[in-house]
Amino acid sequence: MEGTDMMKPIRLKPVNVKALWAGDKLSKLRNLEEGTGIVREVCAYKNSENLILNDEYKDMRLDNLIKLHFKELMGKDTTYQMIRAAYIDAKEDLSIQVHPDDEYAKKIENDFGKSESWYVLECDKNASVIAGCNIDDPELLKEAAINGSIEEYLIRIPVKPGDFVYIPAGLIHACGKGTLVMEIGSFGGITYRMYDYGRGRELHLNKGFEVLDISLRACKKEFSLDSRNKNKIENAIESKEFKVDVIDTIGSQRVCKEDKYHILTCVLNDCNIIIDGEKYGLHYTETLVIPASINEYEIQGDCRVLCSYRP
Repeated sequence: MEGTDMMKPIRLKPVNVKALWAGDKLSKLRNLEEGTGIVREVCAYKNSENLILNDEYKDMRLDNLIKLHFKELMGKDTTYQMIRAAYIDAKEDLSIQVHPDDEYAKKIENDFGKSESWYVLECDKNASVIAGCNIDDPELLKEAAINGSIEEYLIRIPVKPGDFVYIPAGLIHACGKGTLVMEIGSFGGITYRMYDYGRGRELHLNKGFEVLDISLRACKKEFSLDSRNKNKIENAIESKEFKVDVIDTIGSQRVCKEDKYHILTCVLNDCNIIIDGEKYGLHYTETLVIPASINEYEIQGDCRVLCSYRP
């Protein structure tokens, strides 16, 4: 369909995924089935696509909506993929893993690379994530992965609510136990599992060590929840595939954008998104996609919203 008429905000049906390591923080919030560890809020990736909840496009897959309304939804973007946003609710440590970059993923897997970021909504006291290693010998690290001693060579980063951690492709990492995080990342779906705490799942050591860059380190930024006293928009993540801003609103503020979609996720309290006089409620943990054809919107409430978009 051609034309650039203003498209309404898009609500998506989350895709819930069971996991061995699932916690119950999000399940209790959303009344989900026990054992739900991953909730995909925005995903156009193959076999994982969200369905549309809007009446006009009811039950259409997100990837098909992108194809049908590319200009209105995606604007000046050049890809038919969308930034991915998913919750991870971990009772136990996730497997230690690494993702390929675009070049390797395209050549070996016919896929996209994957970089990602984690925003911590809730976590247990003394929670942490794994990101990077403290040695420069990949052979020693591989031997440790095989014999089960790899944890002593990995870097644990303490986290608390409001922290944001960037995980570029090639960085060894694992989300930590007792955390509820929003994972925002690029388009790929390839994960090479390096160690799995004896859970019996397949490991991918050969490919994993081909893409691993042991010199990489994670970037953590802290966005204190205690110091929220005025309207503020701060950049948290800036990569070539995606950007994320942390938007703190005390009352109301307007956000202007130019010909690109925004993915809005409410990560503190509830809020309303106002567009052309229409009100779209956004409860804690809910997500709304603002199409490229919408040039501005207003956020109302005492809230924090993550805004994910293409550079």
